[in-house]
Amino acid sequence: MHDKAKAAAETKPWHKAALSKIWYFFNSLKLTLFVLITLAVVSIFGTVIEQNLPVEDYLKQYGEKWTSFILYLRLNDMYHSYWFVALLAMLALNIIVCTFERFPPKWKALLNHKSDKFDSKLIDKFSNKETFTVNASPEAVKERVISAFKRKKYDVISSGAGSEFHFYAWKGRIGRLGSDFTHISLLLILLGAIVGSFAGYKDFRAVFVGGDMSVPKADFRIKLDKFWIDYYDSGQIKQYNSMLTVVEDGKEVLKKQIWVNEPLYYKGIRFYQSSYGMAWNRVEEAQIAVKKKNQDNTGEPITLKWENPQELTGTKYSVKLVGYTADFAYDEKTNTVYSKSAEAENPAVKVEITEDGKVISTPWLFLKYPGIFPAIPNSDEDLVFTGFRGVMYSGISINKDPGTNIVWAGSIVMGFGFILAFFVYHRRVWVVVKDSGKSTEVKLGGIINKNNLVFEKELKDIVELVSSDKPRG
Repeated sequence: MHDKAKAAAETKPWHKAALSKIWYFFNSLKLTLFVLITLAVVSIFGTVIEQNLPVEDYLKQYGEKWTSFILYLRLNDMYHSYWFVALLAMLALNIIVCTFERFPPKWKALLNHKSDKFDSKLIDKFSNKETFTVNASPEAVKERVISAFKRKKYDVISSGAGSEFHFYAWKGRIGRLGSDFTHISLLLILLGAIVGSFAGYKDFRAVFVGGDMSVPKADFRIKLDKFWIDYYDSGQIKQYNSMLTVVEDGKEVLKKQIWVNEPLYYKGIRFYQSSYGMAWNRVEEAQIAVKKKNQDNTGEPITLKWENPQELTGTKYSVKLVGYTADFAYDEKTNTVYSKSAEAENPAVKVEITEDGKVISTPWLFLKYPGIFPAIPNSDEDLVFTGFRGVMYSGISINKDPGTNIVWAGSIVMGFGFILAFFVYHRRVWVVVKDSGKSTEVKLGGIINKNNLVFEKELKDIVELVSSDKPRG
């Protein structure tokens, strides 16, 4: 037989043999384990290595050598890399092939109810079996058997006549399809993940109170009307909140308060409250005072609003607040000012000083180092930075994931599959009723796909119902 099978395989056309090898490759449990373990391992890299950062950030963290390695393997954008998508596609093909390999014979077996061809000798091979006699005619026992199975909510068919009857009863056969529903759910979840990965996006915006932000790939804007923090009685932060307004075609179409885990949802895009803080490059207002260069006393501070020019009383100058940095730093190579951090470690404001409508100076004034640089050239008067009120911003995460509904559908199907697989037991019972002379012999046996203890008890109940002479309701 082995030689014949080998010879048949050798005579198979090459293209069919190749397709057969590909089919059995994807029908492998080893492949399933390999792909799942590989996905679990590489997902660690996707967690440890922050995704989609500028190249400069990777160079700072990992150096030139490791950054080249990260960029070559696309570990900086792992979930869109060709090899990660290939792993997902391989897993999907593995699931599809396994489902097609196992589902047709399983479905055929579920639909097979031909009890008349059942060999009663096979009952002896079942671990769950009973043989007993009943003092009643085969016809009467037949009615008892059908009644007992109906009472236990079995479907039952019978065949035979006269002195011998065969029965086939079943219950919970849909439970056998639990694994198939789970396979379908995994395919839906994979499809949703791929759709979301390529058709969706994630972004972040820091929005000032009163300001608005653009939304990627959308025809509307989001305005931040208000930001506030709720506190517990102990003084700890309870919650931080933003009042957002959707502005479309110049009209306000939706307004909603959001907080952590309570997003705004509009046109398939979700806006989450993710952070908050004080702006590092802008203030709402700053206080400055006029000071004579040869005197220690300063005049009464005046309040400057952002980019709102104001005359300095008692002088020929006007001043406008045009810049702010929380932690002042200067790059000599590029001749630029920047903030070393978002914290107000070394706050400084930039003002624009005008005389007779002409800008004469744009100095930086330092809160911690007043008068370090003269603010007004060729003058006995100077300006001192005395205080400021910062601008709060709300950190809004933007998430568009068109695959979310597909993933939810897959999750629901998976839940249904788990219920079928773990809580619905496929029971099959065969019964032979045969006239043995003075009484009727009943031989009964069956199998169950899981939970054998429940099945044993159920069979004993059926035996009791069939053999009992007491009337049954």
